[in-house]
Amino acid sequence: MKINTLSSSIKAALAVSATIAAVSPAVYAEEQDANQAVVDKVERIEVTGSRISRVDLESTQPIETIDSEYISKRGTTNLASVLEEVPGIALAATANLSNNEQAASQGVGQSTVNLYGLGSQRTLSLVNGARFVSSNSPVGGGSAPGSQVDINNIPVSLIERVEVVKVGGAPVYGADAVAGVVNFILKTDYEGAEFSADVTNYDEAGKYDKSFRGLFGGNFNEDKGNLVFSFEYQDQKSILASELPSWVDQWGGYTPLGSDAVVDADGNPVAGQRRLYPNGRAGILSNSGLITPGPTAVVNAGLGAWPDGSFLQFDPSGNGQLIPFNTGTPTGNAVWSSGGDGLDLAESNTAREGFERYNFTISGNYKLTDDVNMSVLGFFNSSDAVNEGYQPNKYSSGLFGGLGAALKFDTDYVYLPSETRNRLENYLGGPGEFYMHKAWTSLGKRKITNESDVRSIKIGFDGYFELGENEWKWDVFYQQGVSKIFSQDFNINENRFLAAIDVGYNNGAIDCKANYVDGYHDKYTTSGFGVTETQSVLGEVGKCVAYNPFGPASQEVLDYITYPAMGYSRVEQDILQAFTTGDIIELPAGYLAAAFGYERRTEKASFSEDGTNVLNSGLANASTSGSYTTQDLFAEISLPLVSSDMDIPLVNTLSVDASFRRIDNDAAGKDNVWAVGLNYQPISDLMVRANYSETVRAPSVTELFLPVIQDSQFGTDPCDINNIDKGPNPATRRANCEAAGVPDGYKAVSGNASRVGTTGGNVDLESEKAEGLNIGLVYAPEWFEGFSFKIDYIKIDIEDAIVDFTLTDILNACYDSTNYPNEFCGKFRRGADFQIPADKAFESGYVNAALQEFETYEYEVMFKRPLHQYPLIGGLLPENSGELGIRSRLYNLKKDAESNTGFDFEDNTGEYENPDWRGDLRFDYTLEDINVYFDVEYHGEGNRNNDSTNFYDYIDQNGNPYNKIQSQTLYTLGGSYYLNDNAVVRFRVDNLFDWYPSVRELSVARYTYGRVFSAGFTYKF
Repeated sequence: MKINTLSSSIKAALAVSATIAAVSPAVYAEEQDANQAVVDKVERIEVTGSRISRVDLESTQPIETIDSEYISKRGTTNLASVLEEVPGIALAATANLSNNEQAASQGVGQSTVNLYGLGSQRTLSLVNGARFVSSNSPVGGGSAPGSQVDINNIPVSLIERVEVVKVGGAPVYGADAVAGVVNFILKTDYEGAEFSADVTNYDEAGKYDKSFRGLFGGNFNEDKGNLVFSFEYQDQKSILASELPSWVDQWGGYTPLGSDAVVDADGNPVAGQRRLYPNGRAGILSNSGLITPGPTAVVNAGLGAWPDGSFLQFDPSGNGQLIPFNTGTPTGNAVWSSGGDGLDLAESNTAREGFERYNFTISGNYKLTDDVNMSVLGFFNSSDAVNEGYQPNKYSSGLFGGLGAALKFDTDYVYLPSETRNRLENYLGGPGEFYMHKAWTSLGKRKITNESDVRSIKIGFDGYFELGENEWKWDVFYQQGVSKIFSQDFNINENRFLAAIDVGYNNGAIDCKANYVDGYHDKYTTSGFGVTETQSVLGEVGKCVAYNPFGPASQEVLDYITYPAMGYSRVEQDILQAFTTGDIIELPAGYLAAAFGYERRTEKASFSEDGTNVLNSGLANASTSGSYTTQDLFAEISLPLVSSDMDIPLVNTLSVDASFRRIDNDAAGKDNVWAVGLNYQPISDLMVRANYSETVRAPSVTELFLPVIQDSQFGTDPCDINNIDKGPNPATRRANCEAAGVPDGYKAVSGNASRVGTTGGNVDLESEKAEGLNIGLVYAPEWFEGFSFKIDYIKIDIEDAIVDFTLTDILNACYDSTNYPNEFCGKFRRGADFQIPADKAFESGYVNAALQEFETYEYEVMFKRPLHQYPLIGGLLPENSGELGIRSRLYNLKKDAESNTGFDFEDNTGEYENPDWRGDLRFDYTLEDINVYFDVEYHGEGNRNNDSTNFYDYIDQNGNPYNKIQSQTLYTLGGSYYLNDNAVVRFRVDNLFDWYPSVRELSVARYTYGRVFSAGFTYKF
């Protein structure tokens, strides 16, 4: 990645001037003004984090810069991939899914930035220093509730550079810039034309991605104006979990049984121990239908066996015959076995979402007068995205409630073959009943499609005016953006499903009873007060299509029992902003500079569903709408205290920056946010920087206005035998669970079978409050040209964070509190068996309650020189040996703690997903028309579980205890070659050495696409 520091730009400009003077002294006077103009232009660069144009060696905040050259060399087709390379940056919404991840109904294929893992709603994404319309739906969005930007809408070919400002930014840019700001700066005044094409091969999955990009621009009307057009097309193919070996090769940690358990060093059994088993299968149902004499099937517990101890299922061929159900190797988990015929989630899940995307962008500017410029920026984007499926469309199991429970059949059921009937009645001692537990893969998967459109227009004017003896810049713009998402998925009409399998003989042929039994439709027909609907929810009499539940479903059956559920999201944004910046007065160390401005911003969001889920499934209507307007006043100053020409010992330069914003949000109230920064150079080669800020995040439309709706969640029960002696205070947890009457040895099912509860918004929410601090050092010695070193300490504390309590949060808040029982204990229910019930299990909603504490150190070392000037080896090489750049970044996490209640802080620092160390090492070599790069990305070793207190809590497949997940190192090789001045070809190989996860890594859902090959070219006209 290439960093262009401002000081380097100045030195380069001065060097050019000096060279011109040396070569041609006679024209020095004529060129002097032009050279000075170049220097002045460099001196007035505006950097993300401030609206004051100026020159600093570095900002008071750490800034990561990714330039267009870096993007071009790597053939980047979407900005998400290049941002993910930066240590400390992850994606919240992403098309690359984790194991068994549920699709976002309104966020398929989106990408949003999550800086420091503090939540994408706390990272502000900008385009040319201004906000961009969000694509995050208030219901079913791909990210946490907020105004996050889908960065797929930003054209790669038009990028000049991307600047990532770490820590804060709210005083300059407004609410939500808590973790930092990502600013996508686009090219202006572009002249020329270029076309790029790239193809990527995912060899293991047999899939190819394609990308085509065009960029055209030029001046007009005697160079007063410039227009730039950008067009991009991207085709990303879906990848199913079943197409990737590392998804199919499943390992999971389950409670061991019998001799599989390992005692500790003292010979004692270990409560809550987890052992690695391959091929986890849910032994509560099967794809073809597990059948039992009673309503419950849990094969690990022996529940559902027939009198001879056997377990049976229908033949997957659909012939209705019975075959043995392979229970696999039992574990101590209530649901999961190792191997066998239980549910295999990898069979129906999606590893990566696919999409087709079209982006068209126009950028223009026109010089109306010598002092006034007009600019226009427009985005016109559309995409079709698909998630091919998340689990089967319907389940029937004794562990689920309501319409998801096991189905009961009589042995005289007409679709039951005589041989099967005789066998079952032999078990039952005559005609009787049996139950079927089935994952209805024959009825399809939970496939979701999204059609999205984004439109944004920004019209601005800027210029200069004289204020005394100083020149001031002014800028005013109006921007309007609209993001629309239309979603569709197919669900099961439960009434029609039950009618389709409720069959008998009609004139000698199997038919739905709804088609020939008089009065059958009456109970499905609305009537009252003397009026009756003319048609029932089953459709017209005679239109029901009979379905054999033991076999495959025909298209006619699917057309009858499934229905399309559609949703529509609309997000609108209106911004009016004006600011001015310039020098106020000249001080001994330089000019006191300032910026002042006003912003009025309105955010609207709505989600509407078509009502089919309400009518067909009885679910609550999730339609939501709301808006808020914020009016902000902001100001900045930059105060130089000491300059280098003052010759003060150990104080080469010293300056202070300060910024303030008054936020008036008509939903969340008024807030003051501010920041103060220090830039100190004891010597010219060394700079110390520091910045402290107090920022806020405003509540989103979702958090404010979401109606009470049903929500399905898994819940980790603290009273479970595996959890009762864990948590922030194990003794308190155990005492409270015992006080609740939960029996010793209790095994919860809520961690394996989802529970249904409710959640909703809260109009009384206030803004989150955050404090941010960074202290850093930058060393770039003149005596060692091309070398620089940076270190930054970063600390962010958030209070009153908005959180939607999950079922797990509610349970923990109840049983981990020293104040038991408390208000949270009334937010969930237990049945007579102490299990959390399948339905009406909990009540939740958004509250200002959470705390977050984050600390990290960031290091960077960079060295770049012509190869013949390298220390030690340079003298052995000729001058035309090319140039080599080496860069390494390290990210040392010190604290990542969160509490949703204020007393149950959970620090994930050092766990395998948040290791102490992450980093990269990048080599970039250029020789004339050839460029080759080699990247190393490192994800450090981490703890399996920070809450684990016993070395024997986790044992591998061989019975060996472990408490670490090993580090991961990935390698990338790529390069490019200029065929001539206009054409360049490039290649790239990701996962160069074909890394494959170990068993321990597979158990925590690390996976790989295998070795990935990319090739492309760019031609400039």
